[in-house]
Amino acid sequence: MDGLVFLVIGGFFEPAWVFTLEKGGTYADDVRRKWGWYLVSVFFMFCSLFFMSQGMKTMSVGISYAIWTAIGALVTIAISRLFYAETIGWGKIIAIMMILVGISGLEIVGASA
Repeated sequence: MDGLVFLVIGGFFEPAWVFTLEKGGTYADDVRRKWGWYLVSVFFMFCSLFFMSQGMKTMSVGISYAIWTAIGALVTIAISRLFYAETIGWGKIIAIMMILVGISGLEIVGASA
């Protein structure tokens, strides 16, 4: 399997553990629910790092980390918009487009090098 596929999968797990960690913090009085969310968060952390490490087997560390981080950032923005009604103005849209162009450029340059 291509390393980029592993990085994209790992990038999706990255914001998942952040949001489940935040969700666990909302249950101050219910210890079982709190620790349940924390265990899910640790599982997602493991998955995120596992898939990133698999992607690094075929790609350089710098490129892999940049792609993994960018995917995580884009998914975080999407989740924030969908579940937390965060507004996305033109400035954010332009920045998102720059991230996507940067990821594509890294992949194109990495493939030709």
